[in-house]
Amino acid sequence: MTAETLPGVRDALPTDVAAMVALGGRVPGAEPVEARRARLGALVSDPGAVVLVATDEEVVQGFLAAAVGDPAPVHGGAGPVGYVDDLAVGEGFDWWRVGGALIARARERLKGAGAVRMIVTTGGGDPVKQAFLWRSGLTLVTESYEQPLP
Repeated sequence: MTAETLPGVRDALPTDVAAMVALGGRVPGAEPVEARRARLGALVSDPGAVVLVATDEEVVQGFLAAAVGDPAPVHGGAGPVGYVDDLAVGEGFDWWRVGGALIARARERLKGAGAVRMIVTTGGGDPVKQAFLWRSGLTLVTESYEQPLP
């Protein structure tokens, strides 16, 4: 991979939200469109959040949304954690090129915001994304299942 093939990565703008909503809708089990639009719009406007888009010729090819917070008990450890709660790319074959550029920039930004670790949450069901995360040096920490109790 050469530098010329990597997409540009920049902070997301309010005008990127529609493209981010569309990309996030491709994720298995994605939340309803209006809820996704409201959540991503709020994150883009939040100065404490790290919301990035990867672009080719200003066309959004992927995005990442993260925030720094205290470690959840299940994750333990000392120091703030960079939680990546949303990560999507346009095409599955683009995880290395687009996803890799987003993860690399997120590492820099989250570390700069005081995080000592990065945790990427996934809903499962996307083996290509899971393989990308594993091959990018992330380790599977936990898998959870839930059921409402009436």
